[in-house]
This record gives sequence, C-alpha cells and structure tokens, in this order.
Amino acid sequence: MSMISVTSIPNIQHIGDIVAKDTKSKGKWKVDYKCDKETQKKENGRIYFLVVNGEIYKIGSSSCEGGIKTTFSFYEGGLGGSPSIRTFGIHVLIQKELNAGNLVQIYALFIEPITIQISGITSVKEVVTYPDIKVLENLCREDYKIVYEKYPRWNFQENAEKWPEEINASYVEQVNGRKNVTL
Repeated sequence: MSMISVTSIPNIQHIGDIVAKDTKSKGKWKVDYKCDKETQKKENGRIYFLVVNGEIYKIGSSSCEGGIKTTFSFYEGGLGGSPSIRTFGIHVLIQKELNAGNLVQIYALFIEPITIQISGITSVKEVVTYPDIKVLENLCREDYKIVYEKYPRWNFQENAEKWPEEINASYVEQVNGRKNVTL
C-alpha cells in the first residue's frame, strides 16, 4: 500500500506547528505559525490537515472569517465555554499527542477563486466566486480512504465511530461546569 506524504500534496502549505505553552489556563498548547500573516488571515475556504509525526490524523474544512488563524483559535480554546464535542475532543487529542512527545503540525489547502458566467433575468455577468469547500473536503477524504480503506483516525464521524469514552465523559463534565479538565 502506498502511503500519503502530506508534503507531497500539490499546493499544500505548512501553516504551523502545535507547541506546548506554559500557562495557568486550561489549554496547554498553541499554534506556532510558520506561514505569513496574509496566509493566516486568507479568507478563502480551506481544507486543513492535522498531522502527527508525518501522518494525517484529521482532514477538516473551514470557511470562517478571519482565515486559518480563526479556525485554529477555536481548537486552541477548546476547553473553554461550551465547545462542540469535536472542538473539545480534538483539543484533548492534540494535547495527548504533545504529552507523548509527538510532533503535531497543521497543513492547509486553500480553495482558489474561479470565474464563471451567471445569467440574470436579462443579462449575463462574469463573476469571481469560490467553489463549495465541502466538495474539496470530500475529495480529500475520499482520496485518503482509497489509500487507507478508512478516513483519518480523528475523523470519527466519517468513520461512523464514537468519540473515546474518556473524551465523552470529560466533555459532559466540562459543559456542565462540574470540573475543569486537566490534561
């Protein structure tokens, strides 16, 4: 079976490395950005890859305002407030990998604008738009599945798998405010 090397994916960009931070806050990691500020804030929809020791662990997408920096600020803050199980769970999984001494990196593919013609009632106009980000995300996931016969390990929903029980239990406690999760 051939393996996918994230660095061999055409047009992929290394966004940054996830590193431990010494803080009293709940979250113990942050993104050390390796790309310029323009790339961090690029508004194009993006497919992101969470990579651990060179292996793709998650493929996701985002088109939120503020670019990839905003996308990952949600993950960085994944232990605060009332995050989704996905945001909370990925935050915890990243922390576990860092605790084990593993290298966690972020890569991204940005969707590029296309020019199309649209027809109105009486006119035709050429416009610049972006393709649906989910189309590119699904293509990336399917390409991965062809090689590995399943989706990346942290794509729980796509693999029809439940989150690990310890994450589920910690998540319930976190959102109910009963305890602060420590990693």
